[in-house]
Amino acid sequence: MFWESTIELSLDCFICERVGRTTALKLGDGRAVCISRKDYKHFAAARISAFDVTSQNALLAVRAVIDFWWVPFQDAKRGGDATPLSRWVRLHYGCYCPHQETSGKGSIQTNVRRPWSPRCGECKTGNC
Repeated sequence: MFWESTIELSLDCFICERVGRTTALKLGDGRAVCISRKDYKHFAAARISAFDVTSQNALLAVRAVIDFWWVPFQDAKRGGDATPLSRWVRLHYGCYCPHQETSGKGSIQTNVRRPWSPRCGECKTGNC
């Protein structure tokens, strides 16, 4: 198993003035993408400034530092106050499936119930 360099966050976007927007970031990109609707995306002032992967006792850990520009606003549709804190983070990973002899991809989100085991996207087992 290994971490991919793509991260998604729930951020409050001052550009579209909406709270809880899914924001996609990729290591090395100078800006993020706010996915405000299924059919509309726009750039956002955010980037991954540091990304570190460590392994200890067969456990993988990732540390990401995100820089983003934020200003206070009220949600344009629902009127709630914006906050500079993320509500969840989705990390993407890859793994090699020894059963199918192929590699697959998946993701884990911080607001998913624990404990959690990754599931192989190829053979649907948790043994990859």
